Amino acid sequence: MVSSVVGESLPVERRQGISRVHEASASDVKLWLAEPNVLVVLDFYSSTSAPCQALSPKLDAMAKKYAEHSAIMEVNVGRPGEAATMAMNEYQIDKVPVLKFFLNGKEVAELRGDQSDEVLESAFSKYTTGIVEGEFTMKEGDLPGSNSQRTVEDMMVRGKKGDLAVGITRVRVPKDAKEVTEGLPKDMLGLSSDAGQPATPASAGKSAK
Repeated sequence: MVSSVVGESLPVERRQGISRVHEASASDVKLWLAEPNVLVVLDFYSSTSAPCQALSPKLDAMAKKYAEHSAIMEVNVGRPGEAATMAMNEYQIDKVPVLKFFLNGKEVAELRGDQSDEVLESAFSKYTTGIVEGEFTMKEGDLPGSNSQRTVEDMMVRGKKGDLAVGITRVRVPKDAKEVTEGLPKDMLGLSSDAGQPATPASAGKSAK
């Protein structure tokens, strides 16, 4: 018998973030918000807004610095379309810029108006701390933002080294454990007490005579 069973729970995989601010469609937003362990930041903006223009290079810097842990999604509310409709109907955006921070499907923070580098750094640092680390592995299924020509690096996920497949656990076998076949009748193993080497066609023919 096995003296102990050592199981490892499977970690929640996560995709690597994006190293640039991503102009997102409504479907991109939904796909990324469903991703675990990635800080998703929705930047509701208008290209004609001075505060949005001032905020833009700061977000570019955050995207590069926190590329492994975050994905910044630009949602243009100043241009009619599905994204603008989503911003107004689902997020009640009436002024820009607005930054909404999401982690594991929940909104964790909101910032309105232009922000200083210090405020942005504090928010990104706070909400990316503790995100699961590990080796890169490819995740199955649809890839968030795949319509937008994302790079291979953007489509990777992290998992822990030594993960086992679902339903498989590790076992520790004692050094003095017996073979599983020990003690079983020989006929159950397909053997007899006088069993020898299998007969070749030539020897089988001679014995038939």
